[in-house]
Amino acid sequence: MSAVADDTREIDVDSYDYVHLVIPDVNGLPRGQVIPRRFAWEKLSTGVDLYYATPWCDSKSHRTASVLCDLLTRDGTPDGLSTRGIVQQLLWKLRDKFGLTLKVAFEFEFIVMKENTLEPLGGNTCQFLDLRKTGGDLDIFYDLCETLEKVGLHVTSLSSEYFAGQWELNFNPLDDIKAADMAFHVKNAVKIFFKRRGYTATFMSVPDGKEGTSGLHLNHSLWTAAGQNAMVDDQRKDAISDLALRWNAGLLKHARALTALCCPTINCYRRLHQVACPSDNTWAVEHRTGMTRFKVRNNDVYLESRLPSAAANPYLVIAGHLAAGMAGLEAAEIELPPEMDTVNAQKLPTSLGEALDFLEQDEVMVETLGRRFVSYFLIAKHDLELDQYSLVSPATEEEKFKHEREKYLVSL
Repeated sequence: MSAVADDTREIDVDSYDYVHLVIPDVNGLPRGQVIPRRFAWEKLSTGVDLYYATPWCDSKSHRTASVLCDLLTRDGTPDGLSTRGIVQQLLWKLRDKFGLTLKVAFEFEFIVMKENTLEPLGGNTCQFLDLRKTGGDLDIFYDLCETLEKVGLHVTSLSSEYFAGQWELNFNPLDDIKAADMAFHVKNAVKIFFKRRGYTATFMSVPDGKEGTSGLHLNHSLWTAAGQNAMVDDQRKDAISDLALRWNAGLLKHARALTALCCPTINCYRRLHQVACPSDNTWAVEHRTGMTRFKVRNNDVYLESRLPSAAANPYLVIAGHLAAGMAGLEAAEIELPPEMDTVNAQKLPTSLGEALDFLEQDEVMVETLGRRFVSYFLIAKHDLELDQYSLVSPATEEEKFKHEREKYLVSL
């Protein structure tokens, strides 16, 4: 069992009334038990003394801490079905084989609606970065930022996005597993925070069925043990290193399989192939329509993947990019196509079923992520989403979207 704590500070479990033992499931949702303080130590492994305060779960009179737990088999070895465990294993491979660590900063897009009327918070207008949209609701957003701040989740910016009721949160990059844990906590904190105030916050990819598309862009870079950004090459005109290009080539080569992890619901495919959303496995430098784009700032380089949907499990987003990126580093020869070659680029899947087929057929991704995990992931997606959808047999677009909204709006 392991735990994460804000800013690596030790927290005394005896100062909390309840402890949540949490395992992130395949969809990135929190599963586990609530343990009263007096029984907490009986449930925890010896030596575990780092916890995560979760003020969004506090009541007026009770304080709550959370422990992120790893799945183990009966003999004490890591269980390959744990999405958090998969990320850890791949991070160890990145470190041991390539001498690299990963820094990640997600961009969290979500839509907030009044719970009973589903009216978008901030009004029905679509105004990008319009500060007037926050005018009547400043206190609630200030409270959100301060609630996250209490546990070291430092919001660097909050902004209104393109669509009615849509907002974006940004944070500074974090190292390795901390980035995945942070993303897991942020998504769940946002939902609980707004629920307690009479709103529904959703990370459903397209909750209105038409335009309101939400993503979970993954900004990441690779670093050496000496603390140098391995994506930077000062001798090149664009400052982008050969290692960074090979990593990106791996993402493009395995993009269609990666889509199953980054766009894991039926509804996600209403987002892809839309304006300002990925349609094919293209790349660019400072170009917003590529699936991946390099950002170069003051001789610093990082790579943004625009493939992930807001509905994605951040652990699987990171795991998938690690698997595909390392395949690019491992390949003796891997060809990076020209920038924004939309004519020859492979088209991304147009449905969850198609994406799952690509994942199943990609031997490199299956082997790296673990055959047992991929097998269970495919079964879960077919049995609990695609097969259920076919049983409903919605005939019209209205019926199809009604099914999607019932399944995803509140849960994601």
